[in-house]
Amino acid sequence: MPPENAQSIVETLTVISELTSSKPNEWLPLYAALGGAIAGAIASFFPTWLIERRREITFAQQIECCLLAEISALVEIVDRRGYLAAIKGVVGYLRQNPEGTQYRFAVDVPSHYSRVYQDNCQRIGVIRSDIAQQVIVFHQLVDAVVQDMKPNGVFSEGATLETFEEMEVIFGEAMDIARNLLQKHN
Repeated sequence: MPPENAQSIVETLTVISELTSSKPNEWLPLYAALGGAIAGAIASFFPTWLIERRREITFAQQIECCLLAEISALVEIVDRRGYLAAIKGVVGYLRQNPEGTQYRFAVDVPSHYSRVYQDNCQRIGVIRSDIAQQVIVFHQLVDAVVQDMKPNGVFSEGATLETFEEMEVIFGEAMDIARNLLQKHN
């Protein structure tokens, strides 16, 4: 072997030796500790986050189902007792007798008629926004009707055709909202 080749081999071996026998990195334990801490945090965060997210979704579904069940019950009561039909009948009667005729109409509705809504109205933001908006509008419209129909309300003293027509529209809108909500849900 010529001396130049031998010299070249020795230089190559020296470079390889220097590369493989470099001083240990004193920062390596710190990097390992930080990497382990980050990996541990990620490994514990995601399962906890997923469990909490699932709990939130389940809670929202429960609230939504309870509110819609109450609305369904209210619609059933209104239909069975014929409240909207009675108001339509009064409107028809007042249209046939327009000259200053007033009609008295009172229904004693207990204050707990919307207990589920009242107990959960501060949590309504957890359900889907389109459903929440319609649930709130339904209850506000129904509450307006209840306030007018209760003893000592506007209709118990005697009301005119225009007042009953307005009530019929409000009550009809509330029932339409309720039926649409229930149809979408089912």
